[in-house]
Amino acid sequence: MACDVMKFLVLQWVNPQTPVEKLATLTPAQMKYLEELKAKGKIDVYYHMIGQQGYMTIVDASSEDELSRVVSDDPLFFYSHREIYPLITLEAHRKHMRELLKK
Repeated sequence: MACDVMKFLVLQWVNPQTPVEKLATLTPAQMKYLEELKAKGKIDVYYHMIGQQGYMTIVDASSEDELSRVVSDDPLFFYSHREIYPLITLEAHRKHMRELLKK
């Protein structure tokens, strides 16, 4: 499905059994990767989830293929699990709800 830009909430947690040695190598690489995505306009925001080995981003992707590449190119991809949710704006949601309620 291709369109202008879709936004996705990506919640990602590092697997608890990941060796500290792996994290010491991959976490700086991940930070660099996320900074590059931010500079390219592929992520709107990044937040670390306090008290957890996890973070959230809002990813801007023009297709599911692009989203897949953004997620799978993360250096911690094989050492994490994630949840991904498509997002729409308040305006788009409001319009959809008006259409539903007219039926």
